[in-house]
Amino acid sequence: MGLKRNLEYWKISLKNPEPIVDEYYISDEIIVDDKKLIKSIERLRDLITTYCVLLEKDENSAKKILDEIYEIISDTDKIQYTEFVAFWKTLDLSFSVFNKLQNQKTVLAELLKEYCLRRKKLYDRLGYSNITVQALYDIGASRKKGTSGIIKIIGLAKEKFNLEKLSHFRKIEDIKIQKLGYFLPDSGDEKLFRNFCKNFNIRYKFSDEHQGKLPDVVLKVGNHFLIIEAKHIKESGGAQDKQIDEIIKFIKHSENSKFIHYTSFLDGIYFNNFILPPKSSKVYRQKQEIKEHLKNNPNNFFLNTAGIICLFQDLKKFLK
Repeated sequence: MGLKRNLEYWKISLKNPEPIVDEYYISDEIIVDDKKLIKSIERLRDLITTYCVLLEKDENSAKKILDEIYEIISDTDKIQYTEFVAFWKTLDLSFSVFNKLQNQKTVLAELLKEYCLRRKKLYDRLGYSNITVQALYDIGASRKKGTSGIIKIIGLAKEKFNLEKLSHFRKIEDIKIQKLGYFLPDSGDEKLFRNFCKNFNIRYKFSDEHQGKLPDVVLKVGNHFLIIEAKHIKESGGAQDKQIDEIIKFIKHSENSKFIHYTSFLDGIYFNNFILPPKSSKVYRQKQEIKEHLKNNPNNFFLNTAGIICLFQDLKKFLK
């Protein structure tokens, strides 16, 4: 018995909504227990207090402690989750942009001047707490999800194929010989992907239409290859709409082989909008487009978590 029709996996996905809480996307690291970090943060606060006092009396004296402030900012991991660095956003400057600047000390002096003027007395009156540090880190948790979709796909594959470890292919010979494994074209395995396309007569025209975009994962199960584009989306918006459009267009492409499957994996609670969208909505039109591409390309898949689990269960028979 072969795989189900691709529309069946789509229906299974629609019948099984994405959960609000997904263990693969939970970020529960506690950073306020890091004594070295907290010591650096408390030292930074003391130095800034001294800097602000000196700045009112003698700017040249304030400059004498600028070096130590700069050293803490430059050398302390997670220092961006402090009230001082968070304040930079109000001046339209991010920590990542600061780290790319050539004249960092000059910029830091200007940032300190503005902080002393606009926030220091307010924060002194309200009081400081390292809860702020943890809260700022928690707020940034959603930005650390870039590779979680890939990790989830690999984790689900290991679980459904009853493996402790899934082989990460490094050479084209591994892909040809081994029955089960994966590689990551968009995360270091681009050369292998190009070689893979050449050896298996894969055109991969999606790249031509989307600025050279490579797939996130290629998973081999038996003789089947899933070329996967993964997106984790929680809400609609400009950037998210672009990602949705991209992942829908991904399954518009196909190859001249029933063993090559362009697979769009969309998880996150945005997927649940597809279940019963209003007929006049943009989501309804997206849903219709997905269905049309699946009909036109019967080897391709559009899946959420439940859908990909079902697909993995069905693919397992090809490993016997």
